[in-house]
Amino acid sequence: MTIHMTTVLLGVLMFAACAESRPAVTIGSPGGKLKAELSLDEGVLNYRLMAGKEQLLGPSRLGIVTASADFSQGLLADSCTLPFEGFYDYNFPLGRQVVANKPYCEQTLFVRNAAGQRLGVTFRLTDDGAAFAYRIEGTGRDTVLRECTGFGLGEDARGFLQPLSEGKTGWARTNPGYEEHYNLEVVPGTPSDFRQGWVFPALFRTEKHWLLISETGVDGNYVASHLADSLVEGNLRLEFAHVDNNLPEDPVTPVVTLPFTTPWRTVAVGKTPAKIVESTLAQDLVWPRYKAAAAYTPGKAVWSWLVEDDPGTTCENSRRYIDLAADLGFRYCLIDALWDTRMGRDKVAELARYADDKNVKLILWYNSNGQWNDAPQGPLHRMDTREIRREELQWLQRTGISGIKVDFFGGDKQSGMRLYEELLTDANDFGISVNLHGSTLPRGWERMFPNMVTAEAVRGMENSKYVGEKERERPVLSTVAVFTRNVAGPMDFTPTVLNSAMEVYGNHIPRVTTAAFELALPVVFYSPIQHLGIVPENLHAFPQFVWDYLRDVPTVWDETRCLAGYPGRDAVLARRKGDLWYVAGINGEQYGKTFDLTLPASGRAVLIRDKAGERNAVEQIPVEIPGDSRISLPVDGWGGFVLVIR
Repeated sequence: MTIHMTTVLLGVLMFAACAESRPAVTIGSPGGKLKAELSLDEGVLNYRLMAGKEQLLGPSRLGIVTASADFSQGLLADSCTLPFEGFYDYNFPLGRQVVANKPYCEQTLFVRNAAGQRLGVTFRLTDDGAAFAYRIEGTGRDTVLRECTGFGLGEDARGFLQPLSEGKTGWARTNPGYEEHYNLEVVPGTPSDFRQGWVFPALFRTEKHWLLISETGVDGNYVASHLADSLVEGNLRLEFAHVDNNLPEDPVTPVVTLPFTTPWRTVAVGKTPAKIVESTLAQDLVWPRYKAAAAYTPGKAVWSWLVEDDPGTTCENSRRYIDLAADLGFRYCLIDALWDTRMGRDKVAELARYADDKNVKLILWYNSNGQWNDAPQGPLHRMDTREIRREELQWLQRTGISGIKVDFFGGDKQSGMRLYEELLTDANDFGISVNLHGSTLPRGWERMFPNMVTAEAVRGMENSKYVGEKERERPVLSTVAVFTRNVAGPMDFTPTVLNSAMEVYGNHIPRVTTAAFELALPVVFYSPIQHLGIVPENLHAFPQFVWDYLRDVPTVWDETRCLAGYPGRDAVLARRKGDLWYVAGINGEQYGKTFDLTLPASGRAVLIRDKAGERNAVEQIPVEIPGDSRISLPVDGWGGFVLVIR
């Protein structure tokens, strides 16, 4: 990222402690659309976030408490820096918006407590969002006991929120996994389903705006956070990971080395939910922590486990899927759990050579743990300690494996964040890409760690194959994920099942969505490596244009726009790669509707849509987009479409 300073820091300006709620410092965004007002009210630091005359947040608490310093109350004004304007200017070829090019305004306010210790709070504003971080001054090590960070949502606000699951619950005690269903139109302060709080990102609508609250830049130096259940003084409060995360002996409170700057707390802002989808705030605020040791190539992957489960992990079956990837021109084939016992390392090495001959690269699955939960699938104990992990990564590199999918992480304590960072860093040393599964939310990690190619942290497709109710909820959840989870970073939903049923252990849970809904998902969902749920038998069941589309559809994008949608109802996205626009829409509701769209381009196009009266058949027709780029597209209930504008 290049920062072009238009104003330099010339020193510090004293600011006066203010009476009542008069702002002591006001920070505006470059275009004047947003402003943050900071004030000291009877020794307590607060902020408000405004869009014109509308109050988006506030009054909202600021402050932090460590073992050696209390910045929650009794604060006095110290100083503040002069405001300056910087510029985000970077390329992100594995992103959904390849070029970042926009200004921001930043200012840091310093306060001191009764003991004379100083705390800085840096605010950074763009026209589409705000972020702030604390800077704790001093030397040596300290323990952060809690943050006082709050978000003062008004009474009219309504949330689209995923409840945080209780640690050490669920299958094989694998929670928390960020894989719960979203609650819609939640009144702030409503207790979450499990009384554990709400995960980031948290989406809210106000009278005239939409807000996406989250955090970014978290690494092994801190702890991951979430929103607490209850309101405190009208604020939703930020809360650290619970004691039941990771191992019992791992502390909840992070230990930091001073001086220390916390991760950014972020608020993306838009007048419509579509503008939230286009936010790149989580990526803008971070920077690469190391240079990519290899060319981590985006692409599509096939895998047997989604439809065939553990019994599909055999050498013979894996060859079928490698052949499928080669036939479709896909870059990757994932070999999932239990390959170590069902095939063995020598056979996997043979498969890697077989795949190489077909220009396909293998990705191997690993269990992260053996300690913090009871998930039995192997390989176990290969990724949780550094010496063994690096030994394993060296074998992967020598064998020609391009990436790993690491599953069943233990939670959000600092120990968990440290494992993520160390795993990603070590893997990069050997040129290995990483897919984080059964994981926490990636908090800016796709830019911070260049070999992190995707992460789960969503109730994805695999949940549908065991429980029919989850499959019936999937259309709604898919639309919500567009406006929440996928804004935060790449999402390994593992979309696009073309079988009419989720076939595992004889369940045969019917797929409720149409084929066009499934085909829209690789465009609607962003993931640099997109694992699709197709099987070899699908090749003979669908026409050639389906496979031409799946062969050609990109997984990273030059530009992304959201054309329409509302979380829980529907979503239409337009993504550009080069001169081609892919426009795809999904209907999360059970009844049909018509999308009236203004497209980003006009001219010749092809439309893939559901065939009338059939749930698992599609047709392709030519379409001429008029000069005004307007078009109306009808879709079935739980249906979708794909439009490719050439």
